[in-house]
Amino acid sequence: MRTFRPERTRLFTAALAAACTVGLDASRPAARPAADGKALAAEQAIAATVSESRMVQTVRHLVGFGARMYGTPSNHESAAWLAGAFRQAGLEVTVRKDPARDWFQPGRWEVKAVAAAGAGPTVLASAWPAIGSPSGTGEAELAIDAGPGAVCLTSKKLAPQSTSGCVAVLFDGRTSPSGYPGVARLRGTWTIPVFSVSPRESEPLRARVAAGGKARVSFALEARRGRDAADTVVATLPGKDRSRYILFCAHGDSDSGGPGADDNASGVAAVLEIARAAAAAVKAGLMEQPAWDLRFAAWGGEMTSTREYVASMAADPSRLQAVINFDQAGFAAGRDALYVEPDDVPVNREIVTVVRAVMRDHLGAAGFPSHAASVKSQGGTDSYVFQDTRGPGAAPYPAVTLYTSAWDEPQAVKVTDGFPPIGWFDDEKPGMVTVSGDPVYHSTGDTPARTTDTKPFDMGWCARVALLSARRLMGQ
Repeated sequence: MRTFRPERTRLFTAALAAACTVGLDASRPAARPAADGKALAAEQAIAATVSESRMVQTVRHLVGFGARMYGTPSNHESAAWLAGAFRQAGLEVTVRKDPARDWFQPGRWEVKAVAAAGAGPTVLASAWPAIGSPSGTGEAELAIDAGPGAVCLTSKKLAPQSTSGCVAVLFDGRTSPSGYPGVARLRGTWTIPVFSVSPRESEPLRARVAAGGKARVSFALEARRGRDAADTVVATLPGKDRSRYILFCAHGDSDSGGPGADDNASGVAAVLEIARAAAAAVKAGLMEQPAWDLRFAAWGGEMTSTREYVASMAADPSRLQAVINFDQAGFAAGRDALYVEPDDVPVNREIVTVVRAVMRDHLGAAGFPSHAASVKSQGGTDSYVFQDTRGPGAAPYPAVTLYTSAWDEPQAVKVTDGFPPIGWFDDEKPGMVTVSGDPVYHSTGDTPARTTDTKPFDMGWCARVALLSARRLMGQ
């Protein structure tokens, strides 16, 4: 999550508003938008089965496999682990094979610098291999920009010809607001290793060399590449009516090629935890069997695997009733709040109303947020695939995303008419909602220690609100 293109979002929203929308099946029981005291107590008991500590461990486990990018060994390994976890919870599981694509996965790497005579080497802890970087080892003098036989330090746009003669490259270009480097994506044919490095570590080296001093850099990288299908895990908790289902989903890859703890191991952790909690609640008698099937998907690749799933739905006898997607569900800097989007798409009116009702009914209760808001279309995440990639003239599905941050910095969004924020902050500008950011978004700093370990309640909010919203959508 996510690419922010305001003009594209406006066009997309206008097209959806003009489309013929169908919403949930008219023949189903009416959704329950609000709850009385007895029902709220029952919901609180169900919500209590959601374990934040278990989600924290899930994120750590997923990040431990690697970046989990489309078709990579870490994608297959994490998918196998998820499939086992869903089965252990008692769900039916299938693993979809999405079309083969080229993949790249770094294995082990290290970059060290010696900036003064007699000094020991310093590990550049922020160094991260660029996507597509070839394996290699060596040691050489550091040069600013291109230098024959040198390890080259540059902040310019990378191309093989621009670094001709270098034995390796340290790239200190775009960084996140936190100072951690974003993961570079190489274009062209490269024969030398390339590492993204934070300016916090590269600037002292740059200053030394610019002043006439010297620095030596050693580097080592083991990377793999290939072409393979991606694994998408789909699990099902059977409902009373198996002809209908609600889908909980999240992209399983890190998207950026970095650690991907918040974006998006946190979303996958929420999906798995809802499945575990729902299955356990049914078994314990805290929750009746769902009225419809509950499906859970961890996409092999953000939006790409989702499109493959949508394309296959015509052959599925079961009818999708609603989608609840999770993206950046595990961390926010600044304001702590829960968001759901989009609330300006006609087909989403009922599902957004229900999600907002759950937020409002449990506002500030243990395990629930004290501040919540629905937000207009922002685009760039998997729920939108269910609303903009179907055949010409086809009606979009009700599909929303729950999250606690978006992008790397806060963004002020205009409130949609009829959907005011809930329990919002007193200092907010009237008519606006500020969506929190994640400073390590799409960077090498997106690790559990810096994100999900610090705010496990974010994932708890998402999982509890989503599970209770699904029950109300089914009239339960």
